[in-house]
Amino acid sequence: MNARQTDSGEPHITNTAVDCTAEYLIQIGILEGDLNLTLRVEPPDDDAPLAAAERRLARSLLHRWRAEADAWGMTDPEPLPVRWTPSRRVASAGEYVPAGSGTDTIAGTFLRLRPRRRLVVLGNAGSGKTVLSVLLTLELLARRLTQGEDDVPVPLVLSLESWDARRQSLTDWLVDRLRQDHPGLPPVDGVHPARRLVLDRRVLPVLDGLDELPEHRRAEVLDALNAGLDGMGDAVLMSRTAEYERLDQEGKGLRHATVIESLPLRPDEVASYLRSARPPARAAAWARLLETLRKEPSAPAAWALTSPLMVWLVRRSYEHHPADPGELVDRKRFPTRADVEAHLFDRIVPAAFPPRPPDPGRLHPPRTWDAERAGAWLSYLALLLSRREESELAWWRLYAAPLPRLLALPALLAAGILLSLVIKAGMSGYTEDSPLGDLSVTWEVSGGVVFAAIARSVTASWFGQRIAEPRRGANPLLFIHALRSLDRNSRAGPQVRLAALVGGPALVVLLLVLYVFVSPDPVLVWFSVGGVLPVLLTIVYAAPADTVDAATPDELLRGEQSALVTTLTLVAPLIGAGAGAFFWLGGSDGWRPAFGGWAGASAMFVLLSPWSRWVLAKCSLAATGRAPWSLMAFLRDARAAGLLQLSGGTYRFRNRRLQEHLAGRRAQERGEGVGSSGTEPDRMPALADSSHFTAERTVDRYHLRGRSRRLPLAHWAVLGSLFGVFVVRFTVSGQWQDSAAWLALLFLPLIGAVITVTGLLLPRQRLELELTRNGGVTSVIGRRRRSYEWRHVEEITVRRAIIRGRDARFYALQVRLHAGAPRPPRRSRMGEGWYLILPLGLSSRVDPQLGTALADFAGPRWTSPSGGR
Repeated sequence: MNARQTDSGEPHITNTAVDCTAEYLIQIGILEGDLNLTLRVEPPDDDAPLAAAERRLARSLLHRWRAEADAWGMTDPEPLPVRWTPSRRVASAGEYVPAGSGTDTIAGTFLRLRPRRRLVVLGNAGSGKTVLSVLLTLELLARRLTQGEDDVPVPLVLSLESWDARRQSLTDWLVDRLRQDHPGLPPVDGVHPARRLVLDRRVLPVLDGLDELPEHRRAEVLDALNAGLDGMGDAVLMSRTAEYERLDQEGKGLRHATVIESLPLRPDEVASYLRSARPPARAAAWARLLETLRKEPSAPAAWALTSPLMVWLVRRSYEHHPADPGELVDRKRFPTRADVEAHLFDRIVPAAFPPRPPDPGRLHPPRTWDAERAGAWLSYLALLLSRREESELAWWRLYAAPLPRLLALPALLAAGILLSLVIKAGMSGYTEDSPLGDLSVTWEVSGGVVFAAIARSVTASWFGQRIAEPRRGANPLLFIHALRSLDRNSRAGPQVRLAALVGGPALVVLLLVLYVFVSPDPVLVWFSVGGVLPVLLTIVYAAPADTVDAATPDELLRGEQSALVTTLTLVAPLIGAGAGAFFWLGGSDGWRPAFGGWAGASAMFVLLSPWSRWVLAKCSLAATGRAPWSLMAFLRDARAAGLLQLSGGTYRFRNRRLQEHLAGRRAQERGEGVGSSGTEPDRMPALADSSHFTAERTVDRYHLRGRSRRLPLAHWAVLGSLFGVFVVRFTVSGQWQDSAAWLALLFLPLIGAVITVTGLLLPRQRLELELTRNGGVTSVIGRRRRSYEWRHVEEITVRRAIIRGRDARFYALQVRLHAGAPRPPRRSRMGEGWYLILPLGLSSRVDPQLGTALADFAGPRWTSPSGGR
């Protein structure tokens, strides 16, 4: 502000504002005199929306991983003193870094790596790899959000188990996970910013669980990772040392990467950490253990507590009175390190679910879980995962447990009969007026079931096996989002998708035009409104969870419920409207047929939905004591207690060792053994010992020949789907009231049994397998011969047979070929780029002599299904 005297003697005031905002001017208040403004106009920043989405993502991840770190006690009262050093077992192809300690050193060192930021963190089970990754993630996020280092990428911690490297590139997988786990990011140019964030390399993949994959998948994942990172991509990879070392020796390691190993914790550092973390009132209880850590570093308890996992276990297990941590130094009870670790694993579940005193002052007091029952529930879930060789616990896969599958048919019959009573009560007046009586209800409800079954069948063909996954939260108003998800998750080719999305609506319009202007036949309206249009909408709103999906299992469940409600209020009424229009345009009453068609279609959509399978799994497991009734609440509390962690829309045990321990305890209680592949024994008889097979082995040739019974099983998948539809129609339409109609239920199972028995009774089928050292692999099945040269073979292993997109329910020796290799006939295709060599049976176990021959002749191409090469 400048002031000068005027000729009249009054001061003349000039106010000057340079490069300010309207908000600043408003805050100035009342001005006197002239106001001179100098404003700087900058061109719009095209990256501003993307930067806003990036900041939103970073804040979301920071809140999430802070919660995880708090649940695991990583930063309370201070971070664990996890140390690391350049690996002595795996050479670094990237920049050499000095040894250090603390996540701040790792974060700074990682950011200084040039020209590629690629880091591999190795260590034994429970050595602190996960601790390092989480604390490194928190440090990178804090640098970006609080210290203004905008060049720091946003770390995205992911489990490699969710990546199917054969179907998805690294970019597509990262984009899908961003869309699934963070659907609320602000859009950029009207679409989700996931692809822009990945392509602009604003996210850093932090990948865990490489060692938890089957061995035949580890190499292909690393190959896909190297290809996806291209020349300058950044990544952080965690793995157990032995597994990664074996891959690196085969030339499959992460290229241009700096390799470090987490070191065991020092007993004196552990003692200092526990001293600062213990409650002050329990200093005397911890004194004996802390003294042992300082003075006897070779004691079993001291050796056990060199692992960050064990430090967390001991802290949680002995946090409250009357638990005495001094008992761990008793060498009579715990003579070895393994004894100490087993005891800590046994104590963690009771410590995670302590009894809580009543709190009458709260309207909703915290839920109390019985520790013994909680341990039994977690052990059962861990055993289920171990049997399937998985680590991600998904609520929609619980239906695959033995008990829910056993109860599926009785539950479907009971639910269908109950719905039929409700439908009959709603249409009771109509049956009295109709000359057909109850038969009219039967046909109208059956029509709705059939049209809904057709819509569901087309949807299953469109999405394949993903039809069993939870659907995205369906909003009828967000039709464009639904179309994007529909296109991404389709199993159909681009020409089929285009024809369906364009030709389907055109067919609806054409049929209505024909009715109005050409032939007023009510069948045209029924077929268009009640047939074609519901099929199109079912496909659109049955898309698996994707772009507008949720980031937690609870939100995934709510999305499935939302999709089911949308189906019942949008698709099912159209089926009923088509039936009603047919009768109304024909001069009859259309309201009752419309209600019957809607009721039948609704019953079909509900009873065969992922939600109903989830309800069946939860209720059956809870009724038998295998899981709690409030399963989702229990899993949330187990995560809050640090036993589980979130992995997108699924849960995982915090550590694989914890899962294996709980699964082993459950198996011991049932008198079973748990190995790497579940409960199957490791030993199997050799095929050469069978009277139907002979094996010849020379230096350059292995020849197996014999005859085997046929066991047709692939048809059961198709018959099972048809049988489900038949049961729904049989029950909800009221046909169950006719005792003779129950015999019709046996028709489809009888057909399946006849096909299977016929295959068994046929003469034994000729089977031959020949391996040559310089030639390749040749098989003979009946009259068909298949040959593959070794120079064309990329990998050979045992996998589940997939025939025409369906699980054939048996295992087969299969081969995957290089890109330029000649392709076998279509009948040899097993899906996902694999081709049939020889069927092996109902088990993935390989004959010992055959496995030895494959390892010898196929060399590194052979991948044993048990995990060894």
